[in-house]
Order: sequence, then structure tokens, then C-alpha cells
Amino acid sequence: MSQFFQSLSLLFIPGIFTLILLYGLWKKAPVYDAFTRGARDGLKTAAELLPFLVAIFIGIEALVSSGAMERLEELAEPVLRFLGIPEELTALVLLRPVSGSGSLALVERILVQCGADSFAGRAAAVMAGTAETVFYVLAVYFGVTAVRRTRHALAAGLAGYAAAVLASVVICRYL
Repeated sequence: MSQFFQSLSLLFIPGIFTLILLYGLWKKAPVYDAFTRGARDGLKTAAELLPFLVAIFIGIEALVSSGAMERLEELAEPVLRFLGIPEELTALVLLRPVSGSGSLALVERILVQCGADSFAGRAAAVMAGTAETVFYVLAVYFGVTAVRRTRHALAAGLAGYAAAVLASVVICRYL
């Protein structure tokens, strides 16, 4: 049975592409033209996003290289401890709203150091799966669209992030 699912998973993406191609041919749609137009629009979108992404990554690197991130961790640790969040998760809590890939590297480090079955390991995994990269999302969405008045997007995003962090810790503590 495992062999069947492995073969099925290898055929899934090519199968989807084939179905889309056959459907387009059946509907007599200009499939190749639509594909190239979509690829061109995708490249334009990527070019528009690049400055915002570069700014985020430079900001993260500046925080880490300058030592400000360590200082921020020291300041946040007592507050997070009061909320029941283990010390091992402090860097993850601070980095997750900014960088998804950076926070996944921290999750890996926590899992290796503490173990996957530890409270910190479980909470880190749940946190990484539920908490949004708020600043990254805002930079991407508002960077591509013409929206300039973000109104309450940052406050709502951070409130949702805080709820996800606290919920992940509470749920992992009681399960």
C-alpha cells in the first residue's frame, strides 16, 4: 500500500498539469499564451516584491549582527517567562513575525537541543505552524498592491500573532 501512495504522490503534480492542459485544449483556450502571460505577470510581481524582501532581510541581519536581537531577547525573556513561555522559545517568538525561514531554523535548533517530545519542542512546532509572519506578509501584500493606508493591519496581525503564540503554549502544556 505504501508503494501505491508513493507512486501516486510522484504523479500528482504532473497529473494536475496534464489535467489543466487537457481542459484548456478541450475548451479551445490559448493555453500556451495564457501560460506565458501568467509567467510574465509572475516575474513582474516578483520584481515588485524584491525591494521589500531585501529590506526585511537586511533589517533582520542588522538586528542579529549588531547584537540588538540578543538584547531584545534579554528584555523579553522575563515577560515571556511570566506568560509561561519557556526561555528556549524567546528567540522564536521574536523572529517568527519577521521571518518564516529564519524561524524554521530556530525550530530545528530547539528540536535538536530540547527534543521533539519536550514541551519546548512541541510548543515550537505548534507555534511555527500556527503563528503568522506578520511583517513579512504586510511587506509582501502591501508592497504589491497600491494600498498605502494600512489602517489596523499591523495591530490586528500582531494581536493574532500573540494569540497564536499563547494558544500554542497553553495547548501544548495541557495536551
